[in-house]
Amino acid sequence: MYKYSRNIGTQYKNENIVRWASTTKPTVGGFSFYITFLVAGLVFLLTQHRSLALDREFLVTLGVVTLGFFIGLHDDAYETKPLIKFLGQLACGMILIGFGMGINLFGFWPVDHFLTLFWVVGIMNSINLLDNMDGVTGSVSLTIVAVTIMRITVFGGSAEFNPFLFTLIAAAGSFIGFLIMNLKPAKIYMGDTGSQFLGALLAVIGIKFFWNFEMDGHSYPWSVRAIAPIMLFLVPMMDTTFVTIARLMRRQSPFVGGKDHLTHHMTYLGVPEKWVPFLLGLISLASGCLTVFGLRYLLTWSVWQTAVFVAYIVVSFAIFFWLYKKGERIGLAKRRFSRTFERAFKERKQEDLAPEEVQHHS
Repeated sequence: MYKYSRNIGTQYKNENIVRWASTTKPTVGGFSFYITFLVAGLVFLLTQHRSLALDREFLVTLGVVTLGFFIGLHDDAYETKPLIKFLGQLACGMILIGFGMGINLFGFWPVDHFLTLFWVVGIMNSINLLDNMDGVTGSVSLTIVAVTIMRITVFGGSAEFNPFLFTLIAAAGSFIGFLIMNLKPAKIYMGDTGSQFLGALLAVIGIKFFWNFEMDGHSYPWSVRAIAPIMLFLVPMMDTTFVTIARLMRRQSPFVGGKDHLTHHMTYLGVPEKWVPFLLGLISLASGCLTVFGLRYLLTWSVWQTAVFVAYIVVSFAIFFWLYKKGERIGLAKRRFSRTFERAFKERKQEDLAPEEVQHHS
């Protein structure tokens, strides 16, 4: 454990990983997430005296998030190669498929299994990419978990005996405690230990409570169940999409770090850095609440109602992509001005030193 602890927090010194903050802080936030989730789950299982068969899905979830936690832990300590990390993320998805917890959207297993793997790997990477500015990933993850808790309680049933509800409430408490330490100026980071744990957890609850959504045994149409998780994960999806497009257009790898995320471009537009986590958290919360109440009160979805939600997603992507591109132009102009000013300052300094050097040689 000492070999891990002495390296945790140093991976941001690597030139391939770029954070908005320039200082290196301990990346131990993920430990609090995992320990809280693990202890809450064990307390529930030990105190409810239920058959483990009843909580099979929760036990599988615990196994998946544990794997995610150790993938991130190893990456924080030893900087895992991207291929190994990708294979670990694929393993998380394959575990869900193997235990019958994959996405069941079309009823055609090759498509549903591919969609499950794409979802798990995509969410684990998008949460990792979103962790680029103080407080952002914590606030967005907190709102997603809060909306999921709302989803469980609003639709009733045996929520009081649900291990997911119990552990998610505990996890939300750990997120709040982490945010107190992670808001600007951050004292700690979550690191890949936290982001991979969160990615695995959020991917699972996205599948269980939104992709495979049912109420009173009634399954919603595939279009509605596809809209729900996109609405809930709107912020990380937008950030990942914009960054991927921008980097591919520059012929860069999407997996190389940079200060070109939606969060960074919001600050280029003049949004104070302290406000960014709250604004993105509010957007995530509003989209999630709209989804939950839509599923709850629109019991029959017509084509028009589906079109309204699709329009919401398309318009949101369009508006934020426009803001993203505008912030990109402003950021580029600022960087060019900074480089020009720095070059002029160096030239002026050399000119001021030149007479002294001539007098010294004479």
